[in-house]
Amino acid sequence: MTDNPILRVGVQNCLSALPLTAKLKEIEPGLEINDRTPRELSNLLVKGELDVALIPMLTVLRNPQISILPNISVTCRGASYNSIMFSKTAPADIKTVLVDRRSIISIALLRALLNIRWSMQPVEVLSSKPITSDYPFLTTDYDAFLVVGDAAMQIKEEFNSRVDLGEQWYAWTSESFTFSVWGVREGLEGPALDELFLQAKEEGLAAKDEIIQAESSRLRVHEEKCREILGNTIYNLGTEEMKGVEWFHFFMDELKICEPSVELKIYGGDQFQMLMLGKK
Repeated sequence: MTDNPILRVGVQNCLSALPLTAKLKEIEPGLEINDRTPRELSNLLVKGELDVALIPMLTVLRNPQISILPNISVTCRGASYNSIMFSKTAPADIKTVLVDRRSIISIALLRALLNIRWSMQPVEVLSSKPITSDYPFLTTDYDAFLVVGDAAMQIKEEFNSRVDLGEQWYAWTSESFTFSVWGVREGLEGPALDELFLQAKEEGLAAKDEIIQAESSRLRVHEEKCREILGNTIYNLGTEEMKGVEWFHFFMDELKICEPSVELKIYGGDQFQMLMLGKK
């Protein structure tokens, strides 16, 4: 741990997030970097044990006291590559799904697709630990598995079907899907805060080739696959991305996961822009 850190920052160690996080420590050595799962980061930020964290958009919708940094996200418009349901049966025959406990937003997105889009009600079982590529998928009794993060692109078993949640969301709504944003704990202010994370994004995107080479070796995945994933990930959070967030909130309200109306706080130093989602 860093003594008296400038900021306690929570990051996700997965390929799609690295352009936002890889250069943070180089830009500001005084940061304390905490690598956790999305679920853990959400809990730590809500409790005030982190100052800024890359958290699921769902956490912000459920905890509107958290503000979000503008113009930065991990978003897909089509295939996500990192939120995939693998099934041993035909999709229509799925009765049980083991879902990776690391994720919050992928589980919620899967529930929206299953319950609302496809009118299915399979039993969801939360995994006792993260699902990795060496999980014994074919010898367990579950019909399907929601695998998230880098593990989703490392699985080599043959399944009856493979459903990319980002792809299905886009086919359903014609909108992008925002998985993660930089959340800022309540009470934290500072005019240079958003500048730091925007600079990290710019330098991270400029270093994509470096990231791809390192991650291809670490994950044992071809460089072209890593390049495709980063090339298809959107790191902005503008008007187009917010349309997808509005649709996601609408379905979360339908499932009683979020309140019918949520006021998002967009961070701006000592000022905040407020954006209302849902019923006025």
